[in-house]
Amino acid sequence: MLRRLALSSLLALLAACGPRSGSQGASEAQPQVVLHGVQLQSFEGDQLVLAGQAERLTYQRSQGEATATSALLRLPGRRDTQRAPSGPRGGMEIRAPRMEGSFASRQLEASGGVTIRTAEGMVARTPRATYDTAAQIARGREGVAVRGPDYALRADSFDLSFVDETFTFEGSTQTVVGGAQ
Repeated sequence: MLRRLALSSLLALLAACGPRSGSQGASEAQPQVVLHGVQLQSFEGDQLVLAGQAERLTYQRSQGEATATSALLRLPGRRDTQRAPSGPRGGMEIRAPRMEGSFASRQLEASGGVTIRTAEGMVARTPRATYDTAAQIARGREGVAVRGPDYALRADSFDLSFVDETFTFEGSTQTVVGGAQ
């Protein structure tokens, strides 16, 4: 059983395998790779931009898609890019029972009850969120409940920019300031 695996090594392995030539049925049910107890790391050049773990990770080589269960991702804060992301101590932490992603489109969908925590003490909960890795923006269109040290908020939808660490809320929005525990 693999206990630790750098995502960059996994990507290199998967790229070397490449899709099989010839026809494959679109109904292919079994993944080509299944990993248990996975530690993830993603790099841009020599900079670590994401770390995390998953209870199980499956990969469909023919579609270039991965699915992780019981997943936790940590992104560094703007000032913490030279060291490993550490979640709420310096950046953002995202948890979800299920995360599905495509290496080709660089899109990720987290579902089953997504929790986002920041270093400032904000906790946001939403049923589902999508993440565009190229734009570094997370979106949720199924409602969001947010709690901070001295506020609480509910909204119909949100956009979260990881670049400037800002939330934008849309639709019906309710806010309580002060005393929200």
